[in-house]
Amino acid sequence: MRVRLEPPPTYFVHVPKTGGVSLGTVLGVAFRRSECVRLKPPTLAQLAPSDLERFRFFHAMHQGRSLLELTGRTDLTCITMLRDPVERAVSQILYLRRTVARIPQTFTAAYLTRVAPIPHGDLDGCVHHDMFAEACDSQIRTLGILEDYTPLFKGSDRAAGGRSVLRPYELPPLMDTGDKARLLENARGWLGGMAAVGITERYAESVLLACDALGVPAPAGLPRQNVNPRRSDLTASYRSGLAPKVVDRLEELTWHDRQLYAYAFDLFLEQWARFRARPRRTYSVAPRVRNIVPGVRRVLRPLRKIARRMSGDTTR
Repeated sequence: MRVRLEPPPTYFVHVPKTGGVSLGTVLGVAFRRSECVRLKPPTLAQLAPSDLERFRFFHAMHQGRSLLELTGRTDLTCITMLRDPVERAVSQILYLRRTVARIPQTFTAAYLTRVAPIPHGDLDGCVHHDMFAEACDSQIRTLGILEDYTPLFKGSDRAAGGRSVLRPYELPPLMDTGDKARLLENARGWLGGMAAVGITERYAESVLLACDALGVPAPAGLPRQNVNPRRSDLTASYRSGLAPKVVDRLEELTWHDRQLYAYAFDLFLEQWARFRARPRRTYSVAPRVRNIVPGVRRVLRPLRKIARRMSGDTTR
């Protein structure tokens, strides 16, 4: 067993509609609040690229690998979570419907016109809408796309812009973003080097793998954040309630995502087998102590300085 004071600096890649908000919360509590940053456009607009060096936990919300490279860090433990592509695509469309109905004022008039058939139609009637096609490649796109993120940072005239999975924006491309074969290849390459690859359908085990990579205890109960409020059973399948023609269409549209998911599932099974075959490799002390001892930051501060000096680490 290896014992260390703090968990390793970590980069969590949040793929849309995979349970990423909940997992990001679980991982983030292992770090001091000042060490954490959610990488999304409104936050980036307040930062210069050089500011990223000071953080130790990065929650990259729906953003691609080019943003990781802008951190300038080579010591980051990377973690992500993938989901069955058909289930994830349906979840994204249902999320779009809920959000457009609840807060339409946050969308442009042009976008609302474009998605108008979706909020009030059923899935059978919307399956050929172009928004379905966009929802069906989010995993290869998030993990495989290469874009220039510098226009979103502080000082840029585009820094006030924003994107979520529902509010796409265009960034200067560093590749042919329509080349799904290359997106898949890039995504596989990144996944292959990650410390923990989770699977939404095996969420409890995936949380254990992610926490083990950081050397921190898994939570006693898993949080439920940003989930469909009508789903009481998170293991229930959307697929089982869809018409066969809808499933066929979604499987056609998710071909590349399904190849990536199969690869990710194999990685998950390998990592889970290793986890079960050995005791915890790493034990990070500070997150555990912070959770149980009031005023522990005052105690840990001098210890942290000593540990950095001993390791030769001069970063914060």
